[in-house]
Amino acid sequence: MGLQFFRGIGRFFGLHTVWIIFLFGMVTMARADKVWMENGDVISGKIMGLEAGKLTVSTRYAGNITINWRHVRALETDQPLWVGLIGEKEAQQRQLKSNGDQLTIVDPDGYERSFSAVWPVAEILTEQPVLAANWDIAGKVNFGLDSDQGQDKETTFTLSGNLDINDEWNKNSFKWDIEVETEDDADSSTKEWELGYAYSRYFTEHWFVQGSLDQEYDSAEDLRSRLTLGGSLGYRFRETVKETVITTVGLTHLWEDYQLEDNQRNLAVTTGLVYRKKLIDNLEYYFNSKLFYRLNSGQQWLFDGEHGLRVGLSESLSLNLMHYLDYDSIPTEGADKTSSQIKVGIGYSW
Repeated sequence: MGLQFFRGIGRFFGLHTVWIIFLFGMVTMARADKVWMENGDVISGKIMGLEAGKLTVSTRYAGNITINWRHVRALETDQPLWVGLIGEKEAQQRQLKSNGDQLTIVDPDGYERSFSAVWPVAEILTEQPVLAANWDIAGKVNFGLDSDQGQDKETTFTLSGNLDINDEWNKNSFKWDIEVETEDDADSSTKEWELGYAYSRYFTEHWFVQGSLDQEYDSAEDLRSRLTLGGSLGYRFRETVKETVITTVGLTHLWEDYQLEDNQRNLAVTTGLVYRKKLIDNLEYYFNSKLFYRLNSGQQWLFDGEHGLRVGLSESLSLNLMHYLDYDSIPTEGADKTSSQIKVGIGYSW
């Protein structure tokens, strides 16, 4: 009687122990954090943190792995973590949710915001951080050298690039393009440069307003300089590591100074397009343009654009092939309607 009783107890606890272990395993698997990558992969594990653009995930099958934040599309956390957004003074305990196509950030008060990419997130920590999240700073520099050892022995140096300083809703973009061409026999040189700044204020993930200022100078052409100042309404269709599509429309003042012709002052309707597409892992195509329609001048259409390819050589270095195109529907006397230029250079990004 006693033996049968103890055997029954053993069978009872043994069965329940199996069920407890099984259920614990199922709960553990269900509570894993998930990371959706741009290439379609899904990584399950425990998110350890995001710092300096690197996401660390602890997995059962590969230990701790480090992922470049640029290649993350969305993520979901099982428990609230200390999440800092770009431009915030300090991180807060937030829940991150996703269905793989978008990211939802849940604030401590339960307020939810959804985004089509992970760009608002600046840092993720498992413990309350001591320092606040910083602004996001990124940029590119491209250097080119073209030497023609023909009769004139021309050498052209180019230096171009951009610097972006952004927080969650504000974007500051600086750009520059400098070209110096020297002729050894004539002991002379020509200079051409462009400087620009644009400020964008986002009100939603997609809608924003933008103010921009650009200055161009050319020492060789009749059009010595062009200054543009304007404001636009913009819409961002998408902005991820794989693709960017942003459009703007607005009004711009143009001041054009000539060496031989009368100077021009015009008000123009302006449309802009910023497009970028990753074709394969290390090959990217981009197209940036502005189209001006002059309202108070017979010189109606003006187009200023560039497009090109970037071939990634490493995480920071790239080989760049660029084509610049300018079009004026009614140019000044002696000038061409269309001028174009091809540049090749080495780029560095950070």
